[in-house]
Amino acid sequence: MSKVLSERLARERLSRGWSQRQLARKIAEAAAEMGIPMPERTSLVKSIGNWEHGRRSPRAPYPMLLSRAFGIDYDALFGAAPKPPPSSPGDVLRLDCVESRFAADDDDRLRKDTVGAKASMLDEDEDMERRRLMREAAAAAVGGAVAPVLATLTDAWRSSEPRIPGATVSQEMIDDWEDAADIHVRRAYVDAPAVVLGGLAADFAGMAPHLARQQPDAVRRDLAHAAARHAALIAGKWFDLGHRREAHRWWKKARTLSERAEDTLLAAWLIGWEAAYRRQDPGEDLNAVLAVAQLARRLAGDRPSLPLVDNCGGEAQILAMLGRHDEAVAAWRVTEEVFDRLPSGAAAPDPGSMHYARSVIYTFVGDVKQATDAQSSTEGFYPPEHRTAILLAFHNAALQARANPAQGAQQALQIMERLPIERRDTRMKAAARIVLKVAPEESRNLPAVRELRALTANRSA
Repeated sequence: MSKVLSERLARERLSRGWSQRQLARKIAEAAAEMGIPMPERTSLVKSIGNWEHGRRSPRAPYPMLLSRAFGIDYDALFGAAPKPPPSSPGDVLRLDCVESRFAADDDDRLRKDTVGAKASMLDEDEDMERRRLMREAAAAAVGGAVAPVLATLTDAWRSSEPRIPGATVSQEMIDDWEDAADIHVRRAYVDAPAVVLGGLAADFAGMAPHLARQQPDAVRRDLAHAAARHAALIAGKWFDLGHRREAHRWWKKARTLSERAEDTLLAAWLIGWEAAYRRQDPGEDLNAVLAVAQLARRLAGDRPSLPLVDNCGGEAQILAMLGRHDEAVAAWRVTEEVFDRLPSGAAAPDPGSMHYARSVIYTFVGDVKQATDAQSSTEGFYPPEHRTAILLAFHNAALQARANPAQGAQQALQIMERLPIERRDTRMKAAARIVLKVAPEESRNLPAVRELRALTANRSA
């Protein structure tokens, strides 16, 4: 299969923010609409991996189904690449047999590519350590009494799944870790950082022994992809908890794993996340963080995608924080243009994320109309306990502080005091500190301003 086509298929999937398993679901849905019989979902996920890594070309009816799943014209998807192998009408009815043969061929390839990989039990000492880590992590996430049960059942489920030949994991385990990353992202918006970190730790403890072992190339890439997402999320939660050293250690791990996954868009996304967190640390040099954001934007390339939208917007926010307001507004306009050029059918960013970024930029710039409009545009998107809703409330307090510092500071104090102690994390404090940054210099000794400064003091380690 041509490299052009394999890279195009991967870019189309990643630009929509889909995992391989999610694309398999989209293909299955398209097939159901057209009355085409399909193989097992696990086999289809494996085929997608083969297509994207150039080991196989999609055979009929998959080119048509891919076009339908992505919502783009067939020629736009396959036009500049060699056409997929021709097929006969009987191919559609023989899909199960074809996929079984492909799976067998792939299994042979994996066996040849693997030197000394173990497909059986992990070493006893490492297994005991992994169980301990999982129990401790699960205890933080779900409560001490349930933790041993969760660890035992999770281990039993993984042991029951057939391993990929030559590997120490099953496809179901890799898919489950990818799905888990999505769940952790959603939980991070409403749960305390320590709780989210507990769940992340339990999952990463399950992946870690397999990451340390030699795996077939395809397994190595897919496993690293899931692990990189977890590592970036772990870094973010350490940051929220005020542990700067641990956060940087895990951002470095996320970069290493994304390189192992050989996925440039994933690297662009995760490095963009890193910059988004680090810009909220008062101990960071914002110019150095800007360089990280610019690296993420370059890695995202020129083709419109979700990582490119996020990274252009992230760069604009850092410019605004640096006081380079004209550059920030110009960069934001580029972000909006990229967003408008996202391919038809591509997954859009979170509904409020564009409004949130616009609110950050114009709150620092001092454009009250634009900032207020951005904040009001998110109404109805988020429940009150959602992180984005709370951060936007701090932006509103900052707008108030420009005209009435005492009122703005008091509003920020009230928001912070309504938060449970465990949710008053680094990023919440950073959002509250915007009030202090935009308030007039002569207001620094007002009681409410002084109290807010004390409450949001940085204690990052």
